[in-house]
Amino acid sequence: MPVRAGLAFAVMAAILARSWGLDYGLPYSFYPDESDKVMEPIRAIAASGDLRPNHYLYPTFWLYCLALALRLAAGLGPPTADLGPLESPTYVYGTIRAVTAVVGALSVIPLFLVARRILTVFGSPQAHLCALVAAGFLALRFLILALYFALRIVDDGRTRWYLLAGLATGLASGAKYPSATFALAIVAAHLARTSPSIRLADSDPRSGIPQRGTLGETGGRQPVQLVSSALVDRRLWLAGLATIASFLATSPFIVLDWPRFRADFASQASRVLSRGPVGDLGSSGPLAPILYVPDVLGWGLDLPVAVLAALGLGWVAWTVTRLAWVHRPEARPARYAAVLLVYPLVTYVFSWSWQDRFARYVVPLVPFACILAGLGLAWLMRALARRSIAAEHVTAIGMAVGVAALLWQADGVVRFDVLLTHPDTRTIAAQWMAPNIPPDQPVLTEWYGPPHSNIRQTGLELADRPLDRYRERGLRYVATSSFVYDRWLRNPERFPRRVAFYRSLDDEARLLLWVAPWPDFGYDPVQEGWQGWHGIPLGSEARPGPHIRVYQLTE
Repeated sequence: MPVRAGLAFAVMAAILARSWGLDYGLPYSFYPDESDKVMEPIRAIAASGDLRPNHYLYPTFWLYCLALALRLAAGLGPPTADLGPLESPTYVYGTIRAVTAVVGALSVIPLFLVARRILTVFGSPQAHLCALVAAGFLALRFLILALYFALRIVDDGRTRWYLLAGLATGLASGAKYPSATFALAIVAAHLARTSPSIRLADSDPRSGIPQRGTLGETGGRQPVQLVSSALVDRRLWLAGLATIASFLATSPFIVLDWPRFRADFASQASRVLSRGPVGDLGSSGPLAPILYVPDVLGWGLDLPVAVLAALGLGWVAWTVTRLAWVHRPEARPARYAAVLLVYPLVTYVFSWSWQDRFARYVVPLVPFACILAGLGLAWLMRALARRSIAAEHVTAIGMAVGVAALLWQADGVVRFDVLLTHPDTRTIAAQWMAPNIPPDQPVLTEWYGPPHSNIRQTGLELADRPLDRYRERGLRYVATSSFVYDRWLRNPERFPRRVAFYRSLDDEARLLLWVAPWPDFGYDPVQEGWQGWHGIPLGSEARPGPHIRVYQLTE
């Protein structure tokens, strides 16, 4: 009963943390991806019933789910010319954000189940406690389900676990393309199950926890022959077919509109892999690709949880080194560890080739890091038990460490969520611009700039033309955002022309308005990072957003 109560509390806390501040910025959207690439396609699908998306930068499964949620929440029947609530940005953004928040929070449950299974196999007597702590940190929907089913493949190898693991992987890929690499974890689970060095016993039918394995026979075959034989196993191919079928069933127009999908996918891939500061975290030097993932995970998990995750990773690495693929029954923890680490390691190595480093690209690794944090807490308690400390004292210490880590993380989450309830600098600028700029005068702006009734959006290209060109076209007002121009100012040797443009604005144009955030992070804490969130004040003086400058061009 205490475990169920703790899990229920973790789910409710996750829903609260994710729901607080969901109305940030509304009715405006300050992020081009949210408005152009997510909200508009979802609203179009919900309004018309036409499932063909207007782009393939993202797969369509989650877009379909959100479009259905929009129609159900609005109580709309078949698509008609009357869009009703779908014409309201506040309704559309609010519903999309709320559904995403609740579904993400509910995935705390499969994360707990996965963490408990792994911790039990690793011999933690406090598996339930450590799993609850891990589940309290964060989770991510379908990848966690896929991991759970992959671990069940290691346990008993029944065909249904292959099919379910493939189904979950396909659905995860239908939400984010890179999730398809989790298929390698299914292969690892299959090889762990069919490895001739150990023949694993079935799970206990009542608890579902795997039992002690027994030694198997190789039959005199060579390892290459054994692996080849395992790879042609019918169950593994069924898992692959389930992955492909579920992905295509939820993103069917990828096949039906193949040329456009290929063009959009290539465009997105080249953006991530091409050289440029778009989304760069500010890291530079030869070690930047290697430090990118650890840095982002350190920010996202917060220091105490990151330390526990590092301890857990060390324990797992030692277990794999000591026990992997040996002729001993206790090698099951190593095989579990191999399945757990395949996807994070593949993603980490692949990230070395990225030049476009958004923090959100690393979000799928966070639940795996949370599981490692639970393992780190279990290792700490195990080390204390070996020092002849009483079991009740070990449990008390472990609970204190886990709760302290959660409370420290909660402090940052609360401060961040409170920040989201305060007016953004772009909202403040928009409220000033409405009465102070003539409505017939267009305002040149760039991405992450203020909303206005008469906007000329230039994306990232505002600084590609000189001021004289804008004057010749009769344009008199310019609004800039530090979330764009800081990218160029940080790299003046690479972007001298763009840097010169902003300097000419300061020298030649009249500054009408300057709205600054507080505290000044130097980056976007809402979209791309969490560093320094414990320093966010809880008072009304806190203000999110970029530096916004509004200029009037003079003759």
